[in-house]
Amino acid sequence: MATEACTPPFELSNPGNLPRPSAIPRETLRGGMFLVARYGLGVLISIGNMFVMTWWIGPHAYGLFVTAIGIAAFLASVARAGVDTYLVRCEARPDNTLYGTAASLIVGASLVLTLAAAACIPLLIGWFGNREFVPAFVVLLLAVPLTGLIGVPMAKLERNLDFRSIAMIELAAQAAGLIIAILLAWRGMGVWAPVLGQIGWQLLTLILAYRYAQMNLCLRFNSSLARTMAKYGVGLTVSLRTWQLRTLVSPLIVGHFLGAEAVAFVALAIRIAEALGTFRQAAGRMAIAALARLQGSRDRLSYALQRAVYLQVITLGPLLCGFALFGPTLLPRLLGSRWLPSLAVFPFVAAAVLVNSVYNLQASALFVTGKPWMVTQSFAAHVFLLAAATVILVPRCGIVGYGAAELIACVPYLLIHYALRQDVDLSYRQVIPYLAAFELILFSVPLSHFARRLIA
Repeated sequence: MATEACTPPFELSNPGNLPRPSAIPRETLRGGMFLVARYGLGVLISIGNMFVMTWWIGPHAYGLFVTAIGIAAFLASVARAGVDTYLVRCEARPDNTLYGTAASLIVGASLVLTLAAAACIPLLIGWFGNREFVPAFVVLLLAVPLTGLIGVPMAKLERNLDFRSIAMIELAAQAAGLIIAILLAWRGMGVWAPVLGQIGWQLLTLILAYRYAQMNLCLRFNSSLARTMAKYGVGLTVSLRTWQLRTLVSPLIVGHFLGAEAVAFVALAIRIAEALGTFRQAAGRMAIAALARLQGSRDRLSYALQRAVYLQVITLGPLLCGFALFGPTLLPRLLGSRWLPSLAVFPFVAAAVLVNSVYNLQASALFVTGKPWMVTQSFAAHVFLLAAATVILVPRCGIVGYGAAELIACVPYLLIHYALRQDVDLSYRQVIPYLAAFELILFSVPLSHFARRLIA
């Protein structure tokens, strides 16, 4: 009710037959509540971890960790190859043979990727010009199979709509990883504090997931089932992991030109912006199921999507602007003055996150309307522009160049809009004034600093 009261009228009148909360299955509502709570509490733990790590281990060690975990986490996500999603969506109820075959595929893919990454270490040493990251990178590579296997029991829990267990598992393991990292950082372990905290987090998640799913880790192999899962997973993996390629741009390109500390400064700005906008993840995760209920009516889908986009912008904008305005005061007190360079790149990253909030639900709508490859094309163009602009701008402008690249890389989002307008009538008339005001506020502090320098 409060949401409707603060929402201005849209150009498109309410068709009057939009599903009300009472029409949504109770288990879906409960699942959504647990999902939102999980993301909310997870953000608090993540922010606490970020602040403790950055304060105690410093920019250099944190930059080494970000570089190593960025590559290892991407490999772990690729190792699942969409198998976990297949387990959730397949029509027949999975049996032990199917779960065992899925686990075997993930383990096999993990080992291949881990060995390939290990073989590339000499190339990475030459690219970065040092070998400081290597020990942490090797240890995190060993955890890739563990992280990949988590997808099997989690798929069973998600298939059963047991979001309560999923939330408990993820939060408990994340908190345990934070405690491990804090204790080790306090003992002066440097980069090993977040590395071992990460491994503890993934290991406990795996153990708890198998326990709550009432499964045993068993590797089996059925060639027919394996081919079916692999065929399904390839298309899905290409689409989803294309977007995740962007996480490699800062470690690989910024790290190459500016070193580990610059990677840390960029990573801190990104983590703060993403933490403030984390509800987008919950919204995107639930959007496909919610919008699928409306795809039979163009008007209903248009109205629901337009309203959701508006609410995301007016909710996210004040949070990002608040940190942009008060960050120069808060950051030195919370983390120390050595982290101030992160504030130079934050407005750009925050502005890009705000623009993304306009299009992330539209991407979900394209999945619903059967146009996932249009999303893939947009994401591929986004990653290409981000990488190319970073290569060009970072050597000339430093970490601010990466921030500018984030904004430039927003242009391919227009492909999502043009692909969706065939199925949805979406107006930005309500959103643009707020979007423009928030973007102006985000850059008000750096612009005022620049003006004072010119006057001086």
